[in-house]
Amino acid sequence: MSLERSATQRAGHLTVSMQVLLASALLLLVGGGRAVLAAGPACMSDAMIVFDASGSMAALDFPDGGPSRFDRAKASLGTFLPTVSPQRRLGLVTYGPGASRNACANASLRVRPQPNFAEPILSEVEALRPAGRTPLTLGVRMALDALPETAATVVLLTDGQETCHGDPCALARQLRSVRPSVTVHVIGYKLQMRDGRAESGAECLASETGGLNVTADTVDELNRAFEQTLGCTNVAQLTRRQEPATLP
Repeated sequence: MSLERSATQRAGHLTVSMQVLLASALLLLVGGGRAVLAAGPACMSDAMIVFDASGSMAALDFPDGGPSRFDRAKASLGTFLPTVSPQRRLGLVTYGPGASRNACANASLRVRPQPNFAEPILSEVEALRPAGRTPLTLGVRMALDALPETAATVVLLTDGQETCHGDPCALARQLRSVRPSVTVHVIGYKLQMRDGRAESGAECLASETGGLNVTADTVDELNRAFEQTLGCTNVAQLTRRQEPATLP
C-alpha cells in the first residue's frame, strides 16, 4: 500500500483542516460573560477507525456471558459516533471477515473520511459477523491510504495480536519517518495477560507516533477509550462563564 497522496488532495484537505482549526480556536465574548471551548482535543484532523471483527471478537468471556466482545464494541461505537461525527470527518476500515481465501488479505476499506457519517459507518459494522484472523497491520495501512498527507488520526481497536505476519512496529517506524503528522491511538480490548501485562503487540504504533495506548474490558471503558482517542471540542457547544454580578 502506498502512503503517497497528490498535491491537489493535500491542498484540498489542508483548506478543510485550516477552517476547522480557525473554528476550534474561536473565543466569543457574550454579554459580560465568557464563552469558552469545552475541554478536549479540537477536531483538526480526519480520523479513521480500524475495527477488529476477527473470529476472537465472537467470544463471550464476560462475567454475565453474552453479548459478545463484538456486540459490546458495536454498542459502544453506536453510543459514541453520533456525538462526534458532526464535528469530525470519520472513516472505517475493518479486518477479519471477508471473501478472500487468504484470511490474511481480509481487511477492507469500508468508508473514506466523511462529515456527519455515523449512520453509514454503524451500518457497515452492523452487517459484519466476526470471523477470520487479525491482519491489523494491513488494516492500519489501508486506513493511512485513505487519509490526507496533512495531520490525521488512526484509532485501532484490537482484541489481540497481529496473526498475519505483519509488523506493526516496522510500520510505526516508517510513519515516524515519512508521515510524522499522523497519530495512531491503540485501544486494546479484552487483551490476554502476557508477563503480567495486557498487551496487543501493537502498542508501538501509538508510542512511535505520539498516540495513546488505552486498554478496555467493559463497555464503559470502551466508551471512555473512544472519547479519549476520538473526542472533539464542539465550537457549537460553548460553556458560558458568568462574571460576578455588580451590586448597585
